[in-house]
Amino acid sequence: EVKYFADNGQKLPAWYTKPAADDGKIILFFHGNSHNIESFYHKLQPLAQAGYGVFLPEFRGFGGQPGKITEANLTADALKAVDYLHKLGYSNDRIVLYGMSLGSNLAVHTAAALGQQQPFAGLILEVPFDSLYNVAAGHVWFPLPLSWLIHDRYDNLAKIAEVNTSLLVMAAQNDTLVPVSHARRLYAHAAEPREMIVYYDAGHNDLYAHANYNDILNWLKK
Repeated sequence: EVKYFADNGQKLPAWYTKPAADDGKIILFFHGNSHNIESFYHKLQPLAQAGYGVFLPEFRGFGGQPGKITEANLTADALKAVDYLHKLGYSNDRIVLYGMSLGSNLAVHTAAALGQQQPFAGLILEVPFDSLYNVAAGHVWFPLPLSWLIHDRYDNLAKIAEVNTSLLVMAAQNDTLVPVSHARRLYAHAAEPREMIVYYDAGHNDLYAHANYNDILNWLKK
């Protein structure tokens, strides 16, 4: 466990495993809207065992950390996580961004904001949405003023075209929380090189049970 600092000076925990090689790549994982980093480390274990470094930052409002869960806070924390890796000596071309569900927005935002001059080594989006607003709208069957109620849009679709690194999109056909159509729209608006894998028997939270880490490892080798 290490500590990195939010932009307000708050200390935040992260789990860090160095890559096996001195010049190896590190995978920066942004988790979804539940639990904490401990709940997701198993997803990174096969990647660490294959020699990649892993970095799992916790965010304000998650895992017992003080602070509010807002789009501004989460995206700022994501940028600070990259800043911490930069200080450890990792350049963007050694950092693979990996975002799951809500974390997909942090990964897309980070890739767009910090990857223009030096692209990241890659971007992995697992069960991503095109925007959180559209996810909410898809689950409401009666009229509500959602534009008034939802202030944080977490709009991936607005930023995906700004990403200039290799992209892997992983979606679940039986996802009842974020329909696979969201991932397909994101993929359609993304630049090459890009790849998309749909797990036809999977749901939102069980891509690991379908060994998606093997597909990640194969993609990283390419």
